[in-house]
Amino acid sequence: MEKKKEKFEAPNNIEHSIAKIDEEIEREKEEKLVNLIIEIVVSSTLKEYYETSDKILTIQSIRTE
Repeated sequence: MEKKKEKFEAPNNIEHSIAKIDEEIEREKEEKLVNLIIEIVVSSTLKEYYETSDKILTIQSIRTE
């Protein structure tokens, strides 16, 4: 009787392992997506900052001449 019980537990362990791996993969995907969004926002912000600062420097240099 115990052997049959072990056979029933094995698929549950496999299913549990698969579910755990799926959750881990899903978490990694979410983490990569968040990191990508952060990278895009930071890159965009820095680009805008540099473009704005270049304009400010150009205006300041014209005024000093």
